[in-house]
Amino acid sequence: MDGEALSLVREVFDHLDDTVPRGGLEATTRARELFAHLDRPGGRVEAIDEPESFRTPIADLGNWSEDPWGEPTYAIDSSTTRPFEYTNGLITDTAYAKLGVGGTDVDRSPERAGTIKTVAYYDDEEASLYNETFAEPGPNPDSLLTAELVPFEADTTRTRTLSKAVSAVAQYLAEGEHARRHLDAIDGVLFLDGSLYPLGVLYWLLLDHIGETSPASSWDRPREIVTNYLEVIDRQYERGLPVVGIVKTSTTAQMVDALETKIKRHDITDEDGLRPEVPWMRDHNSSPKSCVRRTSMGSPTPRGSSVPGSEWGRATPNSSIRLPTASNTAHPISTAGRSFSSACRVRSSSFALRPRCCS
Repeated sequence: MDGEALSLVREVFDHLDDTVPRGGLEATTRARELFAHLDRPGGRVEAIDEPESFRTPIADLGNWSEDPWGEPTYAIDSSTTRPFEYTNGLITDTAYAKLGVGGTDVDRSPERAGTIKTVAYYDDEEASLYNETFAEPGPNPDSLLTAELVPFEADTTRTRTLSKAVSAVAQYLAEGEHARRHLDAIDGVLFLDGSLYPLGVLYWLLLDHIGETSPASSWDRPREIVTNYLEVIDRQYERGLPVVGIVKTSTTAQMVDALETKIKRHDITDEDGLRPEVPWMRDHNSSPKSCVRRTSMGSPTPRGSSVPGSEWGRATPNSSIRLPTASNTAHPISTAGRSFSSACRVRSSSFALRPRCCS
């Protein structure tokens, strides 16, 4: 792009910057008023407690001491390649899952183990891929790595989503299996990277359940993945130990859709007699509006200015999806927002979000 074109683009965005409001006190008040309607019946969302919004300054998070658990703490995460697509049709992705241990004077030996899963899709009659194990845990603490090649065996005609499916299987299979294998070593809160359950893979099982074609229709690995997570949640639940899912980016719109449904069903109008519009497309867009960043005088931060220590944060509605687990008990699936300019806790205790297929 040459300089003249870049200047025109800048001019266009300057116009958008001047035309579209960034928010402020009025937008925050409106967001909180809309958010309060979530306690009304309908929309497959039920507020267990009265929705309220709280804001915690970023500077205070460094001294946070209100967690209801002590040490040690644990976290499962995986390093992944990106899905590689080759000209011969081969698609691969690799995930390497590890367990991290936090705290002082804690046993960090579980950190030495690792689980590697490489998932490969290749559809060619002249060459076949088979499941192969390249390393297994041994008695030597320095040899606690496992590595497995997993052929993607699902029948599928949706080549557009194959790369995402291969990547999802690699990550969820590595993280879920690693968490399950090391449950005996976990005696505290467990943090997961993402939702508590592998929602994308769970969706495959739901499709298969209603007779629709999905990778779960002809392949047992999706059920193995979900079973791993169910066992982790159940075992932690039985021992009274929490599991926390950290979702950094979210595409869910269940809360926003429910809000629109509630407004229409109860014929809610504003002071002008008009039905209020819900302006957000995703749940995570709505949360920070009710937790606007403010100055010490209580007014919104002026455009172009910043508050020390408020460079980033996370606004997370404490919502949950109730799904059956292996022991027929209901545990919450946390849904969270992404990084925003302020951090807040939304005390809606918990919402029971009922998926359409389960209602």
